Amino acid sequence: MPSIKSSSVAPITHISKAAIPELITEYPQQRYHVPQPVAPGTFVSSKSSSDEEFKVPLLFQPFTVKNLTLPNRILVAPMCMDSSQDGFVSDFHLVSIGAYSLHGVGLTIMEAAAVTEFGRITPGDIGVYRDEHISGLKRIVDFVHAQGGKIGIQLAHAGRKASDTAGYTQHEESEFWPENVVGPTGGLAWGKDLFPPRELTTDEIQELVKAFGAAAVRANKAGMDTVEIHGAHGYLIHSFLSPVSNKRTDHYGGSLENRARFLLEVIKEVRENFPAEKPIILRVSATDYVQHLEGPSWEIEQTVQIAKWVKDAGVDVFHVSSGGNTYQQKIKAFPGYQVPFAEQVKRNVPGLHVVAVGLINGGVQAEEVLQEEKADLIAVGRGFLRDPSFVLQAARQLELIAKHTQQYGSVQRT
Repeated sequence: MPSIKSSSVAPITHISKAAIPELITEYPQQRYHVPQPVAPGTFVSSKSSSDEEFKVPLLFQPFTVKNLTLPNRILVAPMCMDSSQDGFVSDFHLVSIGAYSLHGVGLTIMEAAAVTEFGRITPGDIGVYRDEHISGLKRIVDFVHAQGGKIGIQLAHAGRKASDTAGYTQHEESEFWPENVVGPTGGLAWGKDLFPPRELTTDEIQELVKAFGAAAVRANKAGMDTVEIHGAHGYLIHSFLSPVSNKRTDHYGGSLENRARFLLEVIKEVRENFPAEKPIILRVSATDYVQHLEGPSWEIEQTVQIAKWVKDAGVDVFHVSSGGNTYQQKIKAFPGYQVPFAEQVKRNVPGLHVVAVGLINGGVQAEEVLQEEKADLIAVGRGFLRDPSFVLQAARQLELIAKHTQQYGSVQRT
């Protein structure tokens, strides 16, 4: 059985030499950026009130955690794009992520970046498992920072959902790794169309813990303002947490304390390898949505408990999603359907900053969540795919004027 670790840096084989010009000259002028003295997305004024007692809506008040200050409280949630070769980011990622920064996002969290080669969901996932990945990521970070924006990246391992097919790219059979799909328990495939995982040994678990730490080092070298540990949606950390997918009988299975051990070890490793002044985010699923099945599962009460533990372990922000751990889940999605989970964490774990996500479709709805103290920050995913200017549209819905990037300033008052 091949090792779960990538032994060496293999050459890129997907790009033909004919596709690369013989001479590519890069000039420093090509990296010129117009200064942005005020970050796009910053509150400027109210359209409807000149009252001196006017209070800026919470959604457009700055938010600070550790050394990270955001101009507003809207985040781009990580969304996999399946647009990578060998884990490298491309011009697509620069343009896609760059568009959010041009349009005033408080914080963009880049998509799940695998901490090992075999931790990718599909062959099209980006990664932070090679030092060679750093330069491409840094190019994106530098662009976002030049626009006055903030950026983080999600550190992930797909676990038993690895080696999946990408939705719109045909990969060769040789690009998949069925023998290296791993999970806490052998043979428990996520669904009928995915490979059954082999069970991780305790030594391999420790290798993966170290891989998260190494990925945090690379993220910092790329200049990331924060990292988000991916503990949601049925990927490796979530599959350890849930008794639906974790049937181990050693000290990584059984009790909640044991099932949370891998997560807490990962947090410790990341915290030790990421600057103390920079915040760490953790994303979790609050429930498995399998109440219709017999047996124990992962529910909000356990989520609240681990929120207390991870706060003590060094997590600064808790990003509350749900589901994704089994094809048998039954989800009833509606606007704001995950907000109650975020609210329970916020009310039960004082001092832990909480992100709400899940069909939050505009500024008025987002502001209500914050005003009712159900969360501290709002994350939006597909809303940004539909409209990269989601933040500026939210400002208009709240009858505010928010700062546009300098080059787009002519439309700021419209």
